[in-house]
Amino acid sequence: MHPYIVLIEQLSSGVSWEDAVTSFWIDVGAARVERFVEGHLAMARDLSVEAGLVMDVEVLQVELSSATYKLYRCKGSPLVNETDTIRFIKGLDWLLHDREFLYESAIHDALTGALNRRGLNEWFEQRRRSEGGFVLAFFDFDHFKELNDTKGHHQGDEALKEVTTVLQRMLRSTDVVARLGGDEFVFVVDGVPCHANIKARLATIIRQLPLNKYGLTLTLGTACYPSHGTELAQLIAKADSGLYRGKAQGRNTIVLWEESNQDG
Repeated sequence: MHPYIVLIEQLSSGVSWEDAVTSFWIDVGAARVERFVEGHLAMARDLSVEAGLVMDVEVLQVELSSATYKLYRCKGSPLVNETDTIRFIKGLDWLLHDREFLYESAIHDALTGALNRRGLNEWFEQRRRSEGGFVLAFFDFDHFKELNDTKGHHQGDEALKEVTTVLQRMLRSTDVVARLGGDEFVFVVDGVPCHANIKARLATIIRQLPLNKYGLTLTLGTACYPSHGTELAQLIAKADSGLYRGKAQGRNTIVLWEESNQDG
């Protein structure tokens, strides 16, 4: 069977990328394979030793995303279709690893590591296929511009990163945090319907954030899925109306959708 097909079948059957690639190099003619990770030897397989052979070898080095491979081949005997083989393995490596990295980068905020707007949209499209409700909280920081103006943008960036990190640590794996832009954030408490105690629960979360360290407070509006909307844009808009009302009431508060809609 062709080595390319063997490699694909191994990966499909659950063999690790590292083991499958090592076997692949042997299949295409390498007498010895060494895998280096961050400059350190992580694995070596020597077919010549296993076969009890002594041979004059040449060394070929191939850089992949997660490791560098040193391939020892018999002198004067290149690997099978050597140029195309290396192109193939590098292309497959990109498809399986670099492409995944690029995708993850595309759906996450570069500064905080939270989901970005695209990532939140993709999460919602998957989440709506499941039953049950969730609470969407939309907040921004009160007087965040003053922090940037007085302490510098670096301090503002540090505040965004630390608050996001603490928030992610406090929430469950099924919950999500997203930065929509600037100092506007959304977090979702999944599997929780609207109820009388949700405001207290959100207040408990906020109290544990490192806001005092940066002289900040935040104002937060909420909306519940599906009772307040079945589209993400609807939920954000309704939560935003609560945030707007909270700002008008003096900031540093939580406003539920029902409260923001009391006047119509």
